[in-house]
Amino acid sequence: MSFPEIRAYRLLTERLELTCYQPEHAEELQALAADNKAHISRFLSWGLDEPQTLDQKLEWIRQQRIKFDRGEDFAYRVQNRTDSRMIGGAGLRPKESNRQMEIGYWVAESECGRGIATELTAALTRFSLETQQASRILIQCQVENEASNRIPAKLGFCKEGIARRIRSWPGEGNRDLVVWTLLPEELTGSPSSASIYEAFDELGQPLNKDTATRPGVL
Repeated sequence: MSFPEIRAYRLLTERLELTCYQPEHAEELQALAADNKAHISRFLSWGLDEPQTLDQKLEWIRQQRIKFDRGEDFAYRVQNRTDSRMIGGAGLRPKESNRQMEIGYWVAESECGRGIATELTAALTRFSLETQQASRILIQCQVENEASNRIPAKLGFCKEGIARRIRSWPGEGNRDLVVWTLLPEELTGSPSSASIYEAFDELGQPLNKDTATRPGVL
């Protein structure tokens, strides 16, 4: 099996549940993306194509599930554990040549400022470095996206520099990206190491020994 050999189809943190997309998620994804078009499209080019039809979202989910099962790309639906409401999305993308993993995330505008992206990024970072044995974690943010750049900075990532004119953007050429990385030996002592999460495979079997207690439940 190619990298990553271990794949999490579901992750729980203190407040969040990350799951592999299923066809029944198409309607809520369509609505959330459409409602957040202006917010998303500032820094994520796929937002420019919103709103999309339900059939388009369903086809996207089908394609993502194929990539997930093949280990090519891992797109996660992010929901609140308390009310099961979808509030954003996240992704892990493997770079097989050097066992690198890239993390991406987006959160609905109404949920910004609550530490949602920080919480899910910390969990994905720890899972990928410890369980998937990634060689490093990569996060790339547009220079102007101050909120997104604060997340890897807060989690102890190293700011390697700026990749100039590397991200194509419709109608205006390429944009600069800030490159953030974290190595396995840098995890210990970093804020990401304190993340508590539970990860499960496609059969629901646990992949780690943490217990991510639901808020208010002992």
